[in-house]
Amino acid sequence: MLAFVVVFSMLSLPGSLSAGSYLLQIHLAAANTAPIEPWYPAGPSMNTLTHPTFTDEAAEFTAIQATPSPIDFTDWPLDPSIIGPLTASPNFQVTPPISDAGYFELQFHMGQNFWGCQFNYGNALCGTHIRQAFAHGLDKNIFVSTELGGNAQPIDNPVPPSVDLNTPDPCAWDALFPQTGAGCIVNGAGGTAYHLAAATAGSGCNTPQFPYTPGCGTLDFCAAADHLIAANLATGKNPTTCVLTGISSAVTANPIHIFVRSDNTPRLHAGNSYGQFICALFTGTFSTGCSFIFVFDGGGSISAFPGFTTSTTTVALTWWIYTAGYGNVLTFDSSLFFNYDSRFVSGISMIKSPTGPCSAQSVPTYSASNYMYLCSSAYDSNIEQAEFAPCLTAPGDPTAGQTHLTVTFANCPATTSPSSASAAYKAQDVFGQNAFTIPWWSGKNQFAYLTGWQRAILNKGDGFTPPGNFFLTLNAWSPSPPVAGTVRQGFKQSTHTVSPFTSSQTHLWDLGVVNEVWDMPGRTNPDSPQAYLDWMTIKTDQLPAAGLSYIPPSGTVSAFRYTLRNDLYWHTGQKVTAWDLAFSYIAFRASGVGPGLAPMTGVKVLSPTQVDVDVNAVGPFTKLFLSTFVLPGRDWVNTSVCTASAWDAAADNPNFDAANTALTACIAPPSAVTPTGVITPSGSNIDNAKVQPAYDPVASGNLIGSGPWMCGSGSGTGGPSCSSSGTQTVPAGGSWSLTRYGTGTTPGGSLNTYFRSAGNLALWAYSGDRGNFGSDFLNFGQVSLCFGKPVGTSGCTVWQHGIGGSPTGIPVGLSQVSIVQRFVGVNWVAPYDWIASPPQNIAAFPPVLHEGVVTLNPCSIDPVNGYDC
Repeated sequence: MLAFVVVFSMLSLPGSLSAGSYLLQIHLAAANTAPIEPWYPAGPSMNTLTHPTFTDEAAEFTAIQATPSPIDFTDWPLDPSIIGPLTASPNFQVTPPISDAGYFELQFHMGQNFWGCQFNYGNALCGTHIRQAFAHGLDKNIFVSTELGGNAQPIDNPVPPSVDLNTPDPCAWDALFPQTGAGCIVNGAGGTAYHLAAATAGSGCNTPQFPYTPGCGTLDFCAAADHLIAANLATGKNPTTCVLTGISSAVTANPIHIFVRSDNTPRLHAGNSYGQFICALFTGTFSTGCSFIFVFDGGGSISAFPGFTTSTTTVALTWWIYTAGYGNVLTFDSSLFFNYDSRFVSGISMIKSPTGPCSAQSVPTYSASNYMYLCSSAYDSNIEQAEFAPCLTAPGDPTAGQTHLTVTFANCPATTSPSSASAAYKAQDVFGQNAFTIPWWSGKNQFAYLTGWQRAILNKGDGFTPPGNFFLTLNAWSPSPPVAGTVRQGFKQSTHTVSPFTSSQTHLWDLGVVNEVWDMPGRTNPDSPQAYLDWMTIKTDQLPAAGLSYIPPSGTVSAFRYTLRNDLYWHTGQKVTAWDLAFSYIAFRASGVGPGLAPMTGVKVLSPTQVDVDVNAVGPFTKLFLSTFVLPGRDWVNTSVCTASAWDAAADNPNFDAANTALTACIAPPSAVTPTGVITPSGSNIDNAKVQPAYDPVASGNLIGSGPWMCGSGSGTGGPSCSSSGTQTVPAGGSWSLTRYGTGTTPGGSLNTYFRSAGNLALWAYSGDRGNFGSDFLNFGQVSLCFGKPVGTSGCTVWQHGIGGSPTGIPVGLSQVSIVQRFVGVNWVAPYDWIASPPQNIAAFPPVLHEGVVTLNPCSIDPVNGYDC
């Protein structure tokens, strides 16, 4: 959502334009307020993408202002102090502010011992009191004003305000100190929870370093002391200052650590503030660290935090407290379900139900999204009802202005199941009462890029931050870039691992590279990030289990049927098939990777281009999150079971039954296959060495996907040449350098290019196919009748000219007929209609396209050479 409207001298767009599409923007050389750009479902426009890497955002912001600048685009929201100078300079474009699809919070390892209190995965009362003490330790309102220049919103729930979700009245969360006031309502102001008064310096101790740290003797300082006493860490407190007395020997015997991210100044200061607050409670002195709590500078890199890599054999006790941040939270379940539900811990047997508190559905994994090991059955129950509710909202759901005493809830019509909105409210309420984390703020973000660039697509959730930068790197174009043929986007962080099996959902830069190399069945509209787009697929159907032609696994309620496009190829030239998708989904689910696959019960390959993904529950966002990366099975399978050549031979076999039998055996062991041929995630033939944390697909030459950008070329495809280090870890001062898939080919002239290249979009427009099978078959019949007819024959000229013909016209031949045949049934923007009901803010059809040094104009602009003339 835009925070303000950019006003152009042309006061409004022409009224004849569709509400969903826009004309090309006019870019003025001196303009420094970035236009709101329409997006294009094709690319890349440039031949090379580089990611110069920095130590932190400050270094990146300095770099873009250098002459010459080593980058064209930033990847991180601008510091408020530089927005004004950049906006005033004709050398830069600054985007309008957007509400961040992310948030920042203080996290706790729920499997740890805190000062003698075993948190018991979030279920110990002493742990709740300790976390509530921390919750009183920072005034979020003063923090946002001081550290962020007001360019953010304080929050009390782990969901950014950009997500449409009712937030609970927090004023009864603290049973020791219930609150009253204007914020004590549903959808009340953030910063209300665990906040008794504005922070002041207090008295009787030294003055806190930060104005948002409550001082000795203040209401929140004393409330925190009472919570630590209730946790049995002390027996009393000073009646004036509230500094603790009678401190338990268990406290001194079990000190804790706080891991503070130093690459982001607000998080650094917040972490230091908490350290000082806790030290003052125990010692009466505000100091950054003491014998009770050690404050560790994170060293400037997200990769230094040990918590993201989880163990498959034990609960790794490598941290206590972390100053965390999340991005790409496009829906409420992005955080509330996928980050905190206990089915997403690394599910070793000792902590799983029935012997432990964590979900029986959790599996051991090296990359658990719930790396905090939060296992609350009350929370899980509510958030799972929200995730798989039969409706999103219902009359009687919580509404703004209600209180915890008057709030109402509702079931979906004609069911006994709560609506997703009602269940999500209850889940947040449980979360807040237990202070499982302490959410801080969500930003209002602006980004910068060099003047001269066009099609700088701003994701309306992530902005330019990975992985929301997908359409930015796909569409960005300049007629005279600082480096010929190249778009350069800085990375404020080094990458750590770009394996899809170990890249953390919280390490956005790892995901950025993964997202550029590997593709997925569906993507989302950058201007409306909850809107699903069929991407690798012609269509995605949802079918009831009773309507399937086979018997699905027990518990299956529905199947999502993916029909893949027939023109998908790996960077190494082999065809992408439904077996690759099946292999990837089974391998991810069996390895505990890809939280969106949680409801999957199995996959059933129906043809080389069609596969069912069976699920045991369906909610409002199941389809959205079921889409994940598709890997080449030939490159990831255990070679003792199936070699790459054996995979290729089977995939090329025109006998489907024989091919399916062979490739099913490649995908999973026989024990994981049902009698009706459904492959279940109970086992996978993934090469186990390639799911280990140490596996490096770059050094191994295995960074091979079907996405818009590729690593290396020729015999070097897959690595290591795309990384300055020759590995997946690119440190500050290094760079990634990826190549457009299809560089060196004529636009639209080769299948060995990105299937959504500009040239392929031009071919689709030229073909006349639009995705309706009936009319497309008639269209194919018409082009067949035109075969060999003289140039100028009525009804045939559209295929004799354009990108598939020539400016002067040529007779229709096999090439032209095959182009039309290729796109029968293909709607480029499914499930939308580009002309009648287009996706929000897509460019008007037919668009001007760029592919490397070539500009492809439609006939409406160039009636002689236009690609669709």
